[in-house]
Amino acid sequence: MRNILAAAAMALLAATPAPACDSEAMSAELTAVCRGAFAPAAEWAGAVRAQADAAEAAALDRALLLAREACDSGDPAAGAREAARIARLAGRIEARIGATAPIWPDRLASN
Repeated sequence: MRNILAAAAMALLAATPAPACDSEAMSAELTAVCRGAFAPAAEWAGAVRAQADAAEAAALDRALLLAREACDSGDPAAGAREAARIARLAGRIEARIGATAPIWPDRLASN
């Protein structure tokens, strides 16, 4: 009986056509995931940009551009790397200006 069920399952799997991959839909989904991941870092960068010096502002602008390009090209790993760089630089700016209240208080651990 077990062999009959296994054979029936294999026949069913063999008869079922494999789902087609829609590369455009997959690319659009990767872009959406990538943008969603880097959006908070971009918001943070925008919040501290006015206090950034010229070099920091240029670095933020360049990193934002690279992250957007990475997301648009469907490379979420590159977008995530740039998001980390953006967040790191925004954190340095925030620390340097001595912000009394962190921009993301909800992200701080409440131990």
